Amino acid sequence: MTAPEGVLASHPIITAVPFFVPTFVVVAVIVFVVWRDRRRGDDPPEGPPDAP
Repeated sequence: MTAPEGVLASHPIITAVPFFVPTFVVVAVIVFVVWRDRRRGDDPPEGPPDAP
């Protein structure tokens, strides 16, 4: 293996990482919000229902 082959082989990974990191952060935030909302559950509302 020559030096240019090694550089070219790692080049796409180095340039792709900055584009994928924000995507993983956004997905992590969405997963956290969904997980938090599911833990709360559907609690019944407090107090009597409003009469029309």
